[in-house]
Amino acid sequence: MAIKSFILALQFLTIISVAPGLKATRQELCASLAFFPLIGLILGAILSALFWAASPLLDPEPLAALLTVSLAFLTRSLHLDGLCDTADAIGSGAGRKRALEIMKDSAAGSLGVVALVSVLLLKTGALVSLCRLSAWQLIILAPCLSRWSLNGLASMSSYARKEQGLGSSFCDTKSRANMAIAALTTLAASWFLLHFEGILLFLAATSMSFFSALFFKSRFGGVTGDCLGAHLESVETILLIAGAAMTKWIG
Repeated sequence: MAIKSFILALQFLTIISVAPGLKATRQELCASLAFFPLIGLILGAILSALFWAASPLLDPEPLAALLTVSLAFLTRSLHLDGLCDTADAIGSGAGRKRALEIMKDSAAGSLGVVALVSVLLLKTGALVSLCRLSAWQLIILAPCLSRWSLNGLASMSSYARKEQGLGSSFCDTKSRANMAIAALTTLAASWFLLHFEGILLFLAATSMSFFSALFFKSRFGGVTGDCLGAHLESVETILLIAGAAMTKWIG
């Protein structure tokens, strides 16, 4: 069961396909949440390895752009798509029902494009600072913390639509075992990589999940898969910026 949940998390969150066509129940998809932070660590480790391999050849600016593009590629831009759709829905000014319809539309509006470009620029800018300071620990930790934050948001939220969607498998979960595994993985990584500063970032990511849950409940009556993706991208971006500022201040 644990191996299958790990594979489901890996295939859902990344472009890596270990077992194509693997079937899963809603309960099994929900159980994969426990491994989301671990998948984040794997993504961060890949980016860190790319940083060390390319840093002798590239200046911080193109290297940061390479890391941003690589992360988008490794995740199939799944969460960036959710960010785009959610931004269009939030900025539409429409009522809850109409906003959910806008979010479901695959076409990207102007607000979605602005949100997408903004996140990519902010991530790249933060990574420039991290690359210049060789802060590889934050490059590893940020994807882990942002995927941990999905556990918090999903556990505090209901699914916003009446019909079932992919995101509904992760909502309303009350599994203490899943949360415990995810929390312990993230806490251990935070302490090992950055000690006290890592714990502060863990608390920040958890707090953002709480406030996102309140906002999405007020705006949409809950969350959708797009909301989860938008939240992950937002948290990841904020943590990279905060980490860059923290590293510069400490260093």
